[in-house]
Amino acid sequence: MELESYKKKNLSVVLELENLVQKNFSELAIEQEYQDSIMTFLNLVKLKDIPTYTHSLRVGLKSRELADYMHLDPKAMFYAGLLHDVGKCAVDSDSLKKVEGFNEKDMKKMMEHPKAGYYMLKGIHDFSAEIILRHHWFQENGYPKRLPKSSIDYSKNTQEKIDHYAMMLSLVDFYDSMSTRKNDKFGEVRLPEPAEVKQVLLIKHPSYTHEINCLYDGKIF
Repeated sequence: MELESYKKKNLSVVLELENLVQKNFSELAIEQEYQDSIMTFLNLVKLKDIPTYTHSLRVGLKSRELADYMHLDPKAMFYAGLLHDVGKCAVDSDSLKKVEGFNEKDMKKMMEHPKAGYYMLKGIHDFSAEIILRHHWFQENGYPKRLPKSSIDYSKNTQEKIDHYAMMLSLVDFYDSMSTRKNDKFGEVRLPEPAEVKQVLLIKHPSYTHEINCLYDGKIF
């Protein structure tokens, strides 16, 4: 019922995002097998919670923009952005949908989603799984506190790449969430102003002031 209700109200928004994802698949020459696999996971998110689904599509698209701007691997960032919240399929719906009264109990449930996503993707999209596992790791009070041991022995350079891509994904995820989701973090249920979004980004990611300012200067944010 939620899916049908949301689609009636916001069908054009959903279709526009889905068309943009397909356009990016084509531009990046992503094989049909990979497209189908990614969309299978995304459809699980779509069935769970439409706002999380549209957020995932936007983060994927924005991550690809960021990759092009910062000369990172666009496929790696696009995949990880699209799939970063697949673990929320395992989060209790009441906590997932809250826009006010979000408490410590809800947060504990939410903190499980990077690991859940990692285990869902492991063995299928291993590189993306490693990035997704860390996409809340670099923020203030980051999580998970302990990372599962990878079954793949990545080189030092590859591990550094995973960490860097996870950090950049963290910024995109935070930016989109702050910019599009109404919540009561500012005392009332509302969307924060753009200046507030940037201010909170800088406060919550004090070690990445340079990167955040670069993304604003480049009109990515």
